[in-house]
Amino acid sequence: MESTALRLPDNPILNNPYQEPAQHYATDLQGNLDYGTIEKGRRLFVPEVQVVPGKHQGQKEVFAFNEAAAAYGTHLINLIRKEVGQWRAAGYPDTTRVTRELLAYWFPDSDSPKKKLFFAQREAVETAVWLNEVAARSNAGTHVLNQLRLGQQTASSQPTDQLPRVAFKMATGTGKTVVMAGLILYHYLNRRQYRQDVRFADYFLLVAPGITIRDRLGVLRVDTTGTYHTAKDYYHERQLVPPAYEDWLPALNDRLVIVNYHQFEPRTLQGNKRGVFDGKIGVDGKKQEEYEDYAQVFRRLLGNFRPGGRLLVLNDEAHHCYLPQAAPGKKKKTAEGEEAGAEENARAAVWFSGLRELSHRFQLAAVYDLSATPYYLTGSGYRPYTLFPWIVTDFGLVEAIESGLVKIPYLPEKDDTQALDMPVLRNLYEHVKDKLPKIGKATERREKGAAYTEKRPDLPQEVVIALDQLVAHYEEFDRNVRTRTEQRADLFTAPPVLIVVCNNTSVSKEVYKHIAGYEYPDPKHGHTVVQGHHDIFSNYHATGQAKHRPPTLLIDSDALENSGQIDEEFRRVFQDEIRQFRQEYRRLYPARSADDLTDADLLREVVNTVGRPGKLGAHVRCVVSVSMLTEGWDANTVTHILGLRAFGSQLLCEQVAGRALRRRSYELQGYDAKGQPTTSRARDVTYKFPPEYARIIGIPFKAFRRGPGGGSGPAPGPDLTVIRAVPERQPLEIIFPNLTGYREEIPAGELRPDFAAAGKFELDYSKIPTHTVLGTAFSDQTEEITLKSQDELRDHEVFYDLASKVIRYHFTDLDGQPLLHYFAPVRQLVEQWYHQCLTLVHQTDPAFKRLVVRWDARQVAAHINQAIVVGQPATERRIRPVPSYYNPRGSTRYVQGQTSRPVFETTKSHVNYVVADTQSWEQICAKVLEDLPQVLCYVKNAFLDFRIPYLRDGREADYVPDFLARVRTQTGQVVNLIIEVTGMNKDKQAKKLYTEHYWLPAVNEHLAALGLPADEPWAFVEISEDEKYFRNQLVAKIEAL
Repeated sequence: MESTALRLPDNPILNNPYQEPAQHYATDLQGNLDYGTIEKGRRLFVPEVQVVPGKHQGQKEVFAFNEAAAAYGTHLINLIRKEVGQWRAAGYPDTTRVTRELLAYWFPDSDSPKKKLFFAQREAVETAVWLNEVAARSNAGTHVLNQLRLGQQTASSQPTDQLPRVAFKMATGTGKTVVMAGLILYHYLNRRQYRQDVRFADYFLLVAPGITIRDRLGVLRVDTTGTYHTAKDYYHERQLVPPAYEDWLPALNDRLVIVNYHQFEPRTLQGNKRGVFDGKIGVDGKKQEEYEDYAQVFRRLLGNFRPGGRLLVLNDEAHHCYLPQAAPGKKKKTAEGEEAGAEENARAAVWFSGLRELSHRFQLAAVYDLSATPYYLTGSGYRPYTLFPWIVTDFGLVEAIESGLVKIPYLPEKDDTQALDMPVLRNLYEHVKDKLPKIGKATERREKGAAYTEKRPDLPQEVVIALDQLVAHYEEFDRNVRTRTEQRADLFTAPPVLIVVCNNTSVSKEVYKHIAGYEYPDPKHGHTVVQGHHDIFSNYHATGQAKHRPPTLLIDSDALENSGQIDEEFRRVFQDEIRQFRQEYRRLYPARSADDLTDADLLREVVNTVGRPGKLGAHVRCVVSVSMLTEGWDANTVTHILGLRAFGSQLLCEQVAGRALRRRSYELQGYDAKGQPTTSRARDVTYKFPPEYARIIGIPFKAFRRGPGGGSGPAPGPDLTVIRAVPERQPLEIIFPNLTGYREEIPAGELRPDFAAAGKFELDYSKIPTHTVLGTAFSDQTEEITLKSQDELRDHEVFYDLASKVIRYHFTDLDGQPLLHYFAPVRQLVEQWYHQCLTLVHQTDPAFKRLVVRWDARQVAAHINQAIVVGQPATERRIRPVPSYYNPRGSTRYVQGQTSRPVFETTKSHVNYVVADTQSWEQICAKVLEDLPQVLCYVKNAFLDFRIPYLRDGREADYVPDFLARVRTQTGQVVNLIIEVTGMNKDKQAKKLYTEHYWLPAVNEHLAALGLPADEPWAFVEISEDEKYFRNQLVAKIEAL
């Protein structure tokens, strides 16, 4: 194989997107690229190579990927590439006249560098045609069809489950919707011409995984309101219809239906459709409901489709459609950030079952699956990341980048922290997850009811500093600072977009308030506005006035119902765009009323049109979301992404990163033999797209290995036991206070701090990057994101901010109002603390001390207050608890995890098992708790996250006791008992001191304020490690209470 060590100097894109890839970067079998070496020809398909490549590290070696991968030459995809390539070169023989006319119209044999369809799209369409019309005519094609059938049969041993599925793997941004338009036209026009030819479909059903994608597929309905040149469907906009067939096109709408798979679910029958038992009480004591059968479901969905007709199904994002298989052995929990749990499997079953039932009522011409990630998900019962065995084409992300079809991702490569595994900003969530809210906004609203109020955002310093750096880079980009050869903005360029993807609606709301600002009712000062942290994204002017076109948008399930972003002012400012949206809605959904559009519909339209001039989302610069941007969102103006959620799978990494990879410009640029841009029309000029880039942090791309072999069978691994709360045991729930510290009230009088006793407060930059290098596997170019906000702050601003925090957390009256007469002396003490106590770790520039304002406000204020407290007489102190800002109470109902350790089954616990760290003592203690009649319920402190904060050598630490129990004393009093068995081998004195002299008095004196029963105090017992004394010591403690 020919290769060259010379690569183009500035443009890492190798191939013309309209032609078959002619070159690829040298690649090893792990998928890492050597951008200094270019191989001739197309890279062979190998299923094990990671989707997002790394940059080759270490000693250089010869990357003969295609030679090493020769064993995969007989893979179905490689076989089909060869046969389709030969058929293409021969001029598409053995096809109908209509097919030849379509292919000639779509792929004209001309010297123009630009065609109607990209090669990725062309290959998918050609492969579908070849399989349908040509393959059966040759021995090689028959072999391919047999291999495809074998793949389809792996879905199940039951013939009714073996659907005629054909999958096209196309990277995000390569144009799957255009391929769907081409496949529909191919079948529809042939069927109109050859009515007796059973190879072509009568009807077309498009199935999407959700409302957003379903609505986006509306471009596949023919626009009958416009002319050939003004129609707003893909057939006309992408010039896919030969003029000779234009008159046939309007009738397509009667034969095409677009649904989301949820519509396959049978609905409850209403009105006179109900049966005689509907509404009656059944033998289980519950009211009976009658549901549609599938015949009624399909009448509702498919309208005039004639049963028995030829039906073509097109699945968009088809990785959600599979027949779940239960893995043998113990049931596994879906880890945080993984994709397929019981709910995902249930949804997949609904989609698959709907198609299976369709196959009983129609002749399925084919089921075309289109997806960037057509593989089995973790938890599906198949080997994770095993590709669907019926995939026939693959144009993955690496080929899409080499062809310039998508943006090139810049990812963190190194930083100035002490992290060894990967840069902190590559996997930010893992460093901050314990500091973020754990429950969503809907749950918080439900639990607090009328007491719910908006709080000041209190994000971890790692997140705040990461945002500072990323926003600084965004602002440079917005000022037209570009990477070499990247196109510059002009007057008509939409603003770049930053998106932040969070793990739940509480986190997304806090990030949104931090970035965009927020309003809240203030009993003393009336309606109060807090400006966003970054002016460019703030929804408020410095005067407190709301911006007419707010640049930052919050979109998640809670925001759709409760955000208030669509108000009367919004409707006034965007009246023209709303009117245009209603007109478009009427065209796409003539049976629905555009006047009934809700605020949630308008908010969805805003996010769906981000970056599109003249639309509701044209002005948006920042989108904060949870999971609504993982797929189906196709804004092409995204330049920066921050991931703030768990990424337990390749699927989630690729889906979220894919939101930034769609190109903005599709204009070809000529390049001369030296790789420099040129306007020359010489024959040696190569035409390619100029590069575009996306900056992505917080998404830990790495190689997620796919399972070997076929798609069936469970993934190997140790047996894991699911640890969870049992809903039926809710009466055994234990609720506990979740404290982050303690507050010692100061008596009136002079403040006399003791800074020496308080010790040093460290700003540890060994774990927080201030400088991160972003790189790409496709070139030696790098970008840097650097912390600059320390130079924008002034010392007096820092002192004022810190003094305000100390007052807010430690100098308030019983109603929570600040004692402002303390501000001046506290401000003076803060300045002394700043110079005497505040120290830098892993940084030497004193300017970085100013970033103490980004640190955890409670920790900083607590340390300053500690200096004040220790200077006061001990007899005058009073301890108050400091509950967690976001999660003030914990509960056994939140317990969920999995373990490979020994377990002990429970009956008196809300949680199903006790997890054992040793071979016997936890089990014996649990058995004693089960047996003692005084014990009402108990729980092992595993996955419970019950902690008692204490100080160890001046640093904050957490003590984790072994058990919690609710016990009844001899007087009938219910007491919550903290049980320690192991003897607290480390820091025993400090742990016991803080438990007995800080935690217990702080909690027991403020039970009601903590939201706990005022008549159920807490107590602590330490029992011997000698198991034979467990029962006696527990009984003695309970009797002594």
